[in-house]
Amino acid sequence: MKINLNKRSPLLFLVFFLVFALKLTAQNPILSKNENGFVYAADPAAEVFNGKVYVYCSRDVEDAVSFKTMQDYVVLESSDLKTWINHGVVLEPRKYSWANGQMNAPDVAYKNEWYYFYFPFDKTHIGVSKSKTPIGPWQEAVTEKITTIFDPTVFVDDDGQAYIYGNDHKVNIGEKGAHIMGAKLKDNMTELDGPWIRLSEETVSEAVHVFKRNGIYYFSARVGPTTKYWMADNPLPQYATLKGKLAGDAPKAPNHTSAIEFNNEWYLFYHRGDVNDGSFHKRSACFDKMTFREDGTIIPIEYTLAKK
Repeated sequence: MKINLNKRSPLLFLVFFLVFALKLTAQNPILSKNENGFVYAADPAAEVFNGKVYVYCSRDVEDAVSFKTMQDYVVLESSDLKTWINHGVVLEPRKYSWANGQMNAPDVAYKNEWYYFYFPFDKTHIGVSKSKTPIGPWQEAVTEKITTIFDPTVFVDDDGQAYIYGNDHKVNIGEKGAHIMGAKLKDNMTELDGPWIRLSEETVSEAVHVFKRNGIYYFSARVGPTTKYWMADNPLPQYATLKGKLAGDAPKAPNHTSAIEFNNEWYLFYHRGDVNDGSFHKRSACFDKMTFREDGTIIPIEYTLAKK
């Protein structure tokens, strides 16, 4: 049988293109140790501002053997998720007279022409810096903590109302136990506008994150080694509905994730400690595509590694 290659070439081209595209989206880890300016970038809080992706990370020091040495924050930037700009350390809160101690996972939100950088100091005290650009320079937005929570994440809804979330396993702000907690923020983005509200019936460990898709609010958190997720029809539900597994245990690291939509695709950012000569305390940021079913539930993430 004679095969007409001309008729098959469009199909072959499509197959090769799809394979190529899939490889391009799996450049993990984002930073490689052989690159200039390499840092261990952990706890990635991904955001989309002005058509670009910015990933705000805590920094693990080169000789880290615990999390006590976490003290500043880095920013990674990309316009295509292929080529990344490593801005290095952009915020050093210990330079503020009121901020000290261990500095864990951060988050950044935009409102009223300002970018607000939420960072924990002394593990659970939440400070805020602000900037006119997504990468800084950052200046003090407050002169003391605005609240107390673990792993803060901030979400600005379509109507402009901002919310702050986290979990209370290291603080006493609600019922006994550790749960997903949420509260409104005032328009100034530096004060709570009401009490903390418990949002999950189930107990969680840490690493809370919130995003919205097709009118549905998604809440995720690590529960033991597994990152699970909940769904709700409003940003402060009592309670959100547990749906199941979002992602498994991150290799050699306690997982911490965030999710964004970029160019009509969804991505989950996370970190792992088994790359770049890393460890449990020396982690590197990564990302993989997220896929949703028709009912809005999420197909669990499969971690990938691929060289750039």
